[in-house]
Amino acid sequence: MTTKNQIILDKDYLNVNEAAIYMGCTPTGFRKMAKSFDIPSAKVPGGRIIYRRDDLFKLNEQYFTAPAIRLAQAI
Repeated sequence: MTTKNQIILDKDYLNVNEAAIYMGCTPTGFRKMAKSFDIPSAKVPGGRIIYRRDDLFKLNEQYFTAPAIRLAQAI
């Protein structure tokens, strides 16, 4: 059972607020990020803008993952 204020992030399409939470930033920061990284979006009836979760995942993988680090064992 979900409440009105609960946000579900496992759906295929996210609105701006959900996408911001998914990306770990504010809605304003996400809008700037969406514009600068040219994230694909769609406008649905009612004027809302939605983003595909797969596109956001790919952006995370491409830009925000650190390379693997191998730690040396201390003697």
